[in-house]
Amino acid sequence: MDKPVLARLQKVMHLREEVESLASGGPYMLDADWLDSGTHLTLVADVPGCLPDSLTLEDDGEAVTLSGERSALPDGQDALHRERRTGVFSRRLAFPNPVISQSGEASLMNGVLSVRFEKLHKTIQAQD
Repeated sequence: MDKPVLARLQKVMHLREEVESLASGGPYMLDADWLDSGTHLTLVADVPGCLPDSLTLEDDGEAVTLSGERSALPDGQDALHRERRTGVFSRRLAFPNPVISQSGEASLMNGVLSVRFEKLHKTIQAQD
């Protein structure tokens, strides 16, 4: 093969290795949804592998910030292949509708955190 072609191929392979290392060892970023029940907004966030004591919620009236840590593998174990993201995370999620500040009630079940906030302006469906 031509030397310039080999050099470009080597750069591509190096770039591929860097991308793969980022994909497997990057920080954990949680996924979250907002649900609207008319009178309340509920934040539902996936936090598998996070200890409840590591989770914190801060409500500033405009958004809620969810922070925590997802633990790495237990000590004494070597990873042969790693895809699960670990580490400290923090995510600020703006309220999609105004809520009553500090009204959040949280529960954690099966790695899913639910935080229910009372809406400032409730939407109540009229029944015929």
